[in-house]
Amino acid sequence: MDESLTKSKRKGLWVTAVILILALVGLGSYKGWQYYQGRAEQVRMAEIQAEIAAQIEDQWGIRIVHVAMVAEGGLLDLRYQVTNPEKAYDLFDAVENIPRVIAEDGTEMGMNDDPHTHDLEFGYQYFFILRNIGGSVKPGSYVSVAVGDKILPYVLVES
Repeated sequence: MDESLTKSKRKGLWVTAVILILALVGLGSYKGWQYYQGRAEQVRMAEIQAEIAAQIEDQWGIRIVHVAMVAEGGLLDLRYQVTNPEKAYDLFDAVENIPRVIAEDGTEMGMNDDPHTHDLEFGYQYFFILRNIGGSVKPGSYVSVAVGDKILPYVLVES
């Protein structure tokens, strides 16, 4: 009777070990699949962003550099680099062309009036300070930057 109990215990241990190994393999496969999906999404976001950034640069002569939180989160620093000064001047023809930030919740933050224009030089960076309306934008979140009718998605907010 002792021998059959030992065989039964060994069989139970083997079954437990096999189940545990299968569970670990399944969990590892699931985690790998999640990682793959996350990377695929990041690649897709980067491709979309690069395409829209190129369109903005071609049409408006600027490249969005970053959006950052300043003044303890009360303001946003939107920076852009001029790649074609002649096209960049066209931004100031209408307020709706001037770069503005769109939060994930749809809140749009932009200039209420024409900003003071100045000489725009190739390669220089310029900025707008925008009010973070209702704390809509959080550090580490993604926003969109609209320039004219183009909307640049997936811009990470720096802190």
